Amino acid sequence: MTLEQQYVSLILMLAMGIWFGASFSVYQHFVHPKKGRRWILLISDPLFWIVQAVLLFSLLLPVNEGQLRLYYFLGIALGFAFYKALLEKPFMRLFGKIVAVTVRTGRFTAKTVYQLLIYPLFFLLMLVFRLCRMTVNTLLKILLFLLLIPLKILRGIVRLVLPDRAVVYLAKKRIWIQQKFNQWMSLFTKRK
Repeated sequence: MTLEQQYVSLILMLAMGIWFGASFSVYQHFVHPKKGRRWILLISDPLFWIVQAVLLFSLLLPVNEGQLRLYYFLGIALGFAFYKALLEKPFMRLFGKIVAVTVRTGRFTAKTVYQLLIYPLFFLLMLVFRLCRMTVNTLLKILLFLLLIPLKILRGIVRLVLPDRAVVYLAKKRIWIQQKFNQWMSLFTKRK
């Protein structure tokens, strides 16, 4: 391995140390378990370090064919220490601002979509439903009125022809039929 490859590898390891520090800070920011949820760390910690190791070796492979030296690990430790000492507070402040802006933008977008698309669509659907229900109720009342006209004429003719006992019996039957019909109609016209 040439001296140039060793310098490039060392600079890459310093950068990876800074990357490890920054990604670990972000990881701790998002995966900070509350009491009783420590079992999450049993899954997330190994996954985090496996991803970091794969990233390290995938970057190291083209530079020096994946050879590991002791000073590479010292370079990673130096980069990590540099990040912790000098870059962590400004980076986390900037990261916090980016997260806050992203959350506010997401909330604004969701609220805008709800106000401009979902709420008017829901209002229109409710309006169409109420108009349809009103139209069906009106048509049923008109139909009922048109059916009652011949029945009233027929009732007048029956009263003239039939004796009083039959008229009383038919009146009771008519009331019973009308109650059943009203119960059936209430299924369609009931308001909730």
